[in-house]
Amino acid sequence: MALSVAVMNISLATLKGFSDEIRQKIRDINGDFIIDSGENIEEGDPILIDNQTVASLNGLNKIAGVDKVVKSSAKACILKSEDEMEGLIAKGVSHKSITDVLKNFGTNPIPQNEKKWCVISKTTSKRLNLAVGDDLTIVIFKQTDSLQNIPKARRLKVSALFETGIDKIDQNTVFVEHEFLAQFLPPSKQFSNIEIWLKPNADKVKVRKKLLLSLPNSSVRLNSIEDYNRQIFDWLSILNTNIVVILTLMALVAITTMCTTLLILVIERTSFIGLMLAMGTKMKDLQKVFIYQAIIITSIGVVLGNLITLVVATGQNYFHWISLNQEIYFIKHVTLKVTFMQIFLVDVGAIILIFGCLFLPVRYVRKTNIIKAITFK
Repeated sequence: MALSVAVMNISLATLKGFSDEIRQKIRDINGDFIIDSGENIEEGDPILIDNQTVASLNGLNKIAGVDKVVKSSAKACILKSEDEMEGLIAKGVSHKSITDVLKNFGTNPIPQNEKKWCVISKTTSKRLNLAVGDDLTIVIFKQTDSLQNIPKARRLKVSALFETGIDKIDQNTVFVEHEFLAQFLPPSKQFSNIEIWLKPNADKVKVRKKLLLSLPNSSVRLNSIEDYNRQIFDWLSILNTNIVVILTLMALVAITTMCTTLLILVIERTSFIGLMLAMGTKMKDLQKVFIYQAIIITSIGVVLGNLITLVVATGQNYFHWISLNQEIYFIKHVTLKVTFMQIFLVDVGAIILIFGCLFLPVRYVRKTNIIKAITFK
């Protein structure tokens, strides 16, 4: 009983901790909502938004619940070192934005007066054999007035490295100064994304409705981080199914264990049952005796299960006993997030299910033959 409750609690805590950590990583990079062009396609070159549309969205930070709004640009590029080259997406951000990114995922901050900087992931640095302080060549195709794409090469310094553990970001993104990237973009279209972060206690549904009403036309769309990173969150939803299977199995184990335990108690006390019936004890009162015993066993099992959960969760979060391959699971170790509501629901659910099934073995008492029970050995 204790192990079943502990496994159910730990499974839910693992799922919540795992999902929350990945969600927080993506949020730190992209925000809670992203406004981009409605013509964008997955894995394609980002489509730019015209300056007039961007200007009409300047009041987003005044919406209740919005914490900050950041404009960024993005364009496909080629990074080239001495021996290797890689195709990535150059994301143009302000110095303040890259400072926030490096605060969570980086190695060192970029000096305020440094302009020709770029920040690549540790994954990209290994592929290109680059380190902090090295120079690289970035090639970006600039569209001319005759709609021809001409490659433009520039030298940038690798000023810092970052690592989120999420392949979609680490393998495909290089951060550069927005003013640097803007010279390769049309003067009338300087941004491709507007990223929006919400305040901690903001109502996401209400804010989303207000943001949708603020969109000036159908040329732009509003994406949540779930929409923008659909593959990752689809994968997380599959984990929810696995947890449901685990909870179902553990609930069946707990129910079977308690029913079997109570049935054994009844059989072991057959002589006692016969004696009490012979002395005039009512069947209903006799059944209550075994129900009370089941309540005591269940209560002790639930309390022990909760204690095991807290010990395991505290130990894992502090000592990181269980580690993960970050390239596959996006995080280095499992974080268990245990909440009072989760424990309460598991405990109540387990108790209700067990007590609902306990009446089956208790009915065995009704079939007891007094004479045979008294002589039972």
